[in-house]
Amino acid sequence: GMSGAEIPARLSPSCLVEASLIPPGVPTGALRAPSSNALSFVFQSFIDELAHAAGQDPLDFQLALMGEPRMVGTDFDTGRAIGVLRAATDMADWRKRPAPGARTAAGRTGRGLAFYFSHRGYFAEVVQATVADSGEVKVDKVWVAGDVGSQIVNPSMAVNQVQGAVLDGLAQALGQEITFRNGRAEQANFDGFQLMRMPQSCPVEVRFVHTDHPPTGLGEPALPPALPALCNAIFSATGHRLRHLPIDPAQLKAQA
Repeated sequence: GMSGAEIPARLSPSCLVEASLIPPGVPTGALRAPSSNALSFVFQSFIDELAHAAGQDPLDFQLALMGEPRMVGTDFDTGRAIGVLRAATDMADWRKRPAPGARTAAGRTGRGLAFYFSHRGYFAEVVQATVADSGEVKVDKVWVAGDVGSQIVNPSMAVNQVQGAVLDGLAQALGQEITFRNGRAEQANFDGFQLMRMPQSCPVEVRFVHTDHPPTGLGEPALPPALPALCNAIFSATGHRLRHLPIDPAQLKAQA
């Protein structure tokens, strides 16, 4: 769920987070990182939009938002957020990234950055995506830095968890639409609800930032930043800001 303490609310006096909940009357099932996936898309897409409006590099804008390393409330450490932001962008060589909208044989390419704190994990991610002239989106690579404490108990499984979460998040953004008619979902199975296939997949490079804090879980917090990082990359490639999901290639066709 969402609370008024959701980051970035506590980082800026100009940010107010409130919700008016309406019972949907529709049965729901399990989903990885609910509702952090939706909140991250909204917050981190808008922070990227603010950075561009301010004429600042999105990384510099994020670092300025975090401010000095300190505890915000009892659970959010801006120093840990800064650590993963720097690690992910170092991995991706962010400062030397291709110019926004760089033209390749496959289309226009851009990189996007996003950070999110959820489920007690700090994750920053950089996505490189290419938008074809048809509007189709291809994710080229993702760089991920995560801080879940002092110890990774099972290193290979930890990397697998992060990669799976990122690909799950990208799949949500690229095509997992649920529509309703007469009070029921129209998608009954995976023929109408498309999971990511191998051709849509991409390399996901993972680095863990070890900090002197008790270990936390890895099942969910790597997913939420993937959606806005992808959408911010699409903005970098095309100049088109996505405001709802899943991504509709028809919206991007004229922008590619």
